[in-house]
Amino acid sequence: MTVANSIDARDLIVDYPSAAGTVRALECPAFSVEGGSTMAVMGPSGCGKSTLLAVLAGLARPTSGTVSIGGEIISTLPERERVRFRRRLLGMVYQVDNLLSHLTVEENLGLQLAICRNDMNMRQPIAPGVLLERLGLASLSKRFPDQLSGGQRQRVAVARAVIHRPAVIFADEPTGALDAESAHAVIELLVAVHEEMATTLVLVTHDPNMAKRLDRVITLSRPQASSEQRRAG
Repeated sequence: MTVANSIDARDLIVDYPSAAGTVRALECPAFSVEGGSTMAVMGPSGCGKSTLLAVLAGLARPTSGTVSIGGEIISTLPERERVRFRRRLLGMVYQVDNLLSHLTVEENLGLQLAICRNDMNMRQPIAPGVLLERLGLASLSKRFPDQLSGGQRQRVAVARAVIHRPAVIFADEPTGALDAESAHAVIELLVAVHEEMATTLVLVTHDPNMAKRLDRVITLSRPQASSEQRRAG
């Protein structure tokens, strides 16, 4: 039986053209996450961690290989269908919070909810005020992003990522720009949200202390050079 928020990827390769030939950004023979569990993705710079997350989330197509979430193969979907899939089932947290500076915290969440609403099927979203209260952010609701600390902004970014009750949360170095105390608060928030909503959480990080908070850790290696790169070398 396929769990609705399980992830399975096979034979993933991502190549990019460059002046020196084709550059291999990712080579991942197999990647799987059990639905409702958590996984940290680690590895040296240039090994393709962020590329892997982008492919898993349907933000980019692999050069070859397949990605399925909940049994649905998303790597071959047309762009419009991949966008709808992301709005319906995925939440994204990045190193940069990407909050809109002219909107308050509550308005940032409301906008995200409006964007996702038509693709949510019958799932009940979380009202912005209720979510902010549950995540300990209620006192920030009327503030603008430039009135918040870095840690507060990232906590709001987590709230924005989960307001539509996603089945899967992808987080790409969500604590990379934060001090240790703020980083700890953000990772604890992500884990708490995962536990409360029974989501699948996949997090890219360089920090082994962050990785220890999750169920599993995988370490990517730098991809082998493509044939064009080897010839150029």
